[in-house]
Amino acid sequence: MGRRRKGREVLVQALYAADVGGFPLAHTLDDQLARREGADETSTFARVLADKVTARQPAVDAWLASLLENWDPARVGHVERAILRLSLTELGWCPEVPQAVAINEACELARLFADEQAVAFVNGILDRAARQIVDGTYPPRAAAPVADAPAPAGAPDAGAPDAGPEEAPR
Repeated sequence: MGRRRKGREVLVQALYAADVGGFPLAHTLDDQLARREGADETSTFARVLADKVTARQPAVDAWLASLLENWDPARVGHVERAILRLSLTELGWCPEVPQAVAINEACELARLFADEQAVAFVNGILDRAARQIVDGTYPPRAAAPVADAPAPAGAPDAGAPDAGPEEAPR
């Protein structure tokens, strides 16, 4: 198994624990990493991605809410929400990760931690998000900081400060 895949698995578990327990993601990630013997590269990858998820969480949650047509975001299960937060962050703010890879990894995470219904749900949401990116409708493009970018239609404005050029949305 690749180190990035393992890093994503650990991060999903940490996101789940943070969501359920109400703890900061950094705390739950430290706990998850301490339970495993892993390569430094895996830990580094998970920590960098966790920082991006934390910095973008308000924008990601608003984006997710806009993608849930006729669905209350509170109905999304904790596991699915963890996977979607990670994957939407990768789709929107990790240009080094191809869309197909982000979606495939999310589906594999759903298959590992949930069931085939969750795989279909995650795949459908991320497919819709990928179409928005391709269409240029979300996340906001150009060099505008996320805090100045409009929220998706129907979602409250929830941005995070821009962390620099390497963090600019795709």
